[in-house]
Amino acid sequence: MSHHTPDTWWHRNHLQCWNYPKLPTKKELIYRVFRAAYPNGAFVDDDLKLVKLRDKDMIWRRVVAEFTKAYNDLEPFLLALFAEEPRLRSDQQKQSLLYDYYGALLEESRYALFVSQNGRYFEFRSMEELLVRYIRTNRETWARDHLDPEFYLPSTEGFLFAREHLELVDGSEAKSIQRRLKDLEKPTRRQ
Repeated sequence: MSHHTPDTWWHRNHLQCWNYPKLPTKKELIYRVFRAAYPNGAFVDDDLKLVKLRDKDMIWRRVVAEFTKAYNDLEPFLLALFAEEPRLRSDQQKQSLLYDYYGALLEESRYALFVSQNGRYFEFRSMEELLVRYIRTNRETWARDHLDPEFYLPSTEGFLFAREHLELVDGSEAKSIQRRLKDLEKPTRRQ
């Protein structure tokens, strides 16, 4: 890693910056957006304790502001990643796919939160609370694309809604790009 790492939203919020080909997931991005907007929790803290009751429109505005910062810092972040990662330095196809992946991930994550905040207060709160529950269950694997089937999901509509919107689903643009990147990496992946 170089001595001059740009100070981007992505670096400050620890989103898989130097772990290529491992890519950040939708769950991870949404959690980091919540924590960037509210370090001690928008609805619940990392101990699952309710925080001060806030207006969901105010929370939404701060969350949107964080998405805007992430969008604005995406290019400097990716340029630094391309410069540091040998498998990306001269591979225009992978670079283009990464731009597309991060752009699609931002769009799909923002849309999932938009839909949740457009509903009832509990559905919006459930997005953050479910992420914290995942982390508390298994800190090592919580951000993976698919969760442990043993994970207990409260059978409340808000949590069912949140779980459905926290995953990259087959057919989504980000999921399709993710698969293409994995296919490109297969021949060069270290054993």
